[in-house]
Amino acid sequence: MKNKNAKIWIRSLIVALVCFFLVLVLYFQGLFNFFENQTYDRRMNFAAKYVTACDDISFIIVDQDSIDWAKENYGWGWPWPREAYGRMIDFISKGNARSVAFDILYTEPSIYGQSDDDALAAAEKESGITVQALNVIVDYENDTKAGQFPLKQIADNAAILGAVISDKDDDDMIRRGRLEYEYEGKTYPTLGTAPIYMQGDKALIDAVPRLKDGSVLLRYQSSIDNYHPYSAYDILHSYDVYNGLAETDEDDFYFDPDEFEDKYVFVAYYAPGLYDICSTPVSQVFPGVGVHITTLDNFLTDSFLKKMPELIVYIWIFALAILGSFVVTLASTRNHQRQTVAIMIAGFVGGLLLVVGVPYLLFAKGIWLVLIAPAVAFFTAFMVCLVLSLTVEGKQKRFIKSAFSQCLSKDVVNQIMNDPSSFTLGGKNFQMTAIFTDIQKFSSFSELLTAAQLGSLLNFYLTRMSDIIIDEHGTVDKYEGDAIVALVGAPVEMEDHAVRACAAAIKMKKAEVLMNREIEEIAAGPIPSGMEQDLYDAFKIMVENKKTIFTRIGMNSGEMIAGYFGSENKKNYTMMGNNVNLASRLEGVNKQYHTNGILISAATRELLGDQFIVRSLDRVRVVNVNTPLRLYELLETREEADEEFLKYVEDWEKAFALFEEKDYHASYKSFEALSARNPLDNVVKYYMKLEEDYFLKGKYPTEQDDAGVAYNPEDGVFKLMQK
Repeated sequence: MKNKNAKIWIRSLIVALVCFFLVLVLYFQGLFNFFENQTYDRRMNFAAKYVTACDDISFIIVDQDSIDWAKENYGWGWPWPREAYGRMIDFISKGNARSVAFDILYTEPSIYGQSDDDALAAAEKESGITVQALNVIVDYENDTKAGQFPLKQIADNAAILGAVISDKDDDDMIRRGRLEYEYEGKTYPTLGTAPIYMQGDKALIDAVPRLKDGSVLLRYQSSIDNYHPYSAYDILHSYDVYNGLAETDEDDFYFDPDEFEDKYVFVAYYAPGLYDICSTPVSQVFPGVGVHITTLDNFLTDSFLKKMPELIVYIWIFALAILGSFVVTLASTRNHQRQTVAIMIAGFVGGLLLVVGVPYLLFAKGIWLVLIAPAVAFFTAFMVCLVLSLTVEGKQKRFIKSAFSQCLSKDVVNQIMNDPSSFTLGGKNFQMTAIFTDIQKFSSFSELLTAAQLGSLLNFYLTRMSDIIIDEHGTVDKYEGDAIVALVGAPVEMEDHAVRACAAAIKMKKAEVLMNREIEEIAAGPIPSGMEQDLYDAFKIMVENKKTIFTRIGMNSGEMIAGYFGSENKKNYTMMGNNVNLASRLEGVNKQYHTNGILISAATRELLGDQFIVRSLDRVRVVNVNTPLRLYELLETREEADEEFLKYVEDWEKAFALFEEKDYHASYKSFEALSARNPLDNVVKYYMKLEEDYFLKGKYPTEQDDAGVAYNPEDGVFKLMQK
């Protein structure tokens, strides 16, 4: 046994080494870059909550409100005269700001004339703290660059120029920033670092650790709004107040230039259509100026992300490959199945926590450790060892077969993986909602179609309906011909099981309308490409015989048993209990009341709140159930219901209340008015017919009548005569 175990451990080590070198080759070739970038972005969003914006940075935006305000107060059209930005510079510099950087290119003369450009240049010169932007357009196809510089007088009077250029990854995402940019033999700071250069602190910039290509990894805020941007009109208005050019009162908002003391100020366009949009890990529509603000923020707070050294990365990949293989090996050498399962699960979960948790935690601390390559190493080693163990070790093979051979159903596989102890015969109690559906008069379809045509039609219908149930986290129990038996609330418990079930039911009825329309449209033309001939023929026959799909749905909520039932060799996940039987009964009761297709019990109704529109129907005793229960017809979601429909349902409730109060003449008139408003409401017609045949004549339907119900005047309960 010792020799056998030694061989298994040696095999495990070999597997780990092979997986390590394989992953390393793929890592060097960059095959993980796309997925690594995706996890990088998610970690950036995760880590953003742990950093706060630098208080030394202020952000002024020229937004639509500012443009509208300036139009009204100054008569400025767009673009603004550059004098406006000169006023901003004057105001900010009087507050002893450290810098004011413009993410705006002044490459063309002002449309207001040279005096306007001169006004901006004069303000720059007076302040001595202005940073103006330059851009470089790169033609990668022809390998040429074209610089875009400010006008001469604007450039000459600026304290410094800053390049508005960013490094984009292959997916057009900006994760890295530049501290400087070289153009035609001259090195320029970027807009984010220009204020530091301007202060003569270039040595501090040079000391920042960088990646091999000279870029730095930016650590973004969750939103540019974290810098509490000022609107440009706040600055212009405060400028007017400060210089005595505008009157103000105590309710007017303005501030002194001291607001910007020792601040690094950025000014940028922020109105729709004016500012450049970048894709960053925290937003696909991130303002371009935000990249430069982030660069300065990271410098001032020493929070640039640091990439883990490559040697540590290699060691980490190898360690996880070892862990993946050793977990399976340790589990397979146990003598007890429970120990094997426990070690396998604990090792897998532990490895998963390490693979994901360590890179996330390090990222929150400002360190980027790759995630995908180590994850691939772990999972590959784990799976290879597992496959080898299943193939070579008979005991492990029997374990896997006994544990998983009967749990391939996609409806319950998640529960088995999360709770292996649930994979036993029998079940447990759940609070859930049962759903029973059936196509009305489906036997008439069978008489018209061949077996192949009928099968294709059923697949078409059941696929659509089942997908809706599954989308609402339901589980399809079984199919019985055209009928669907489903449940919501197991194997995973759900507090909103009734809401999800009712949402599914309404979606199914709406899908039914679309299916009938689709059938008519397809049958009216040639067979669509890729459609089965049997399905097309079924559609044609249905339309020729004026057949449409009409689904009846019954639902009930309450305590039911759900679990695996059957034998050790064959078991299915299903449900049982009185509440299940009641849901089945309600599906058939739709026919008695001529509903639009959905009946729910009072138990389900109580769990819905006001999200859905329902209408009250009779208190009844269904077949084989003596306890009376209230029926409700589920009509629509409240979100989709218009005022006219809500008023109609309100009037129905009033009419039905009269009926239950035995004021039959008054209720009949109300039903008659409702029928005039909606001639397609067959439920109203049902009650009118019931009153005409019985209640208005002073008698009640009995079991001997052909009404389908028998009425007990003592308790006001109808007994249903059919299932």
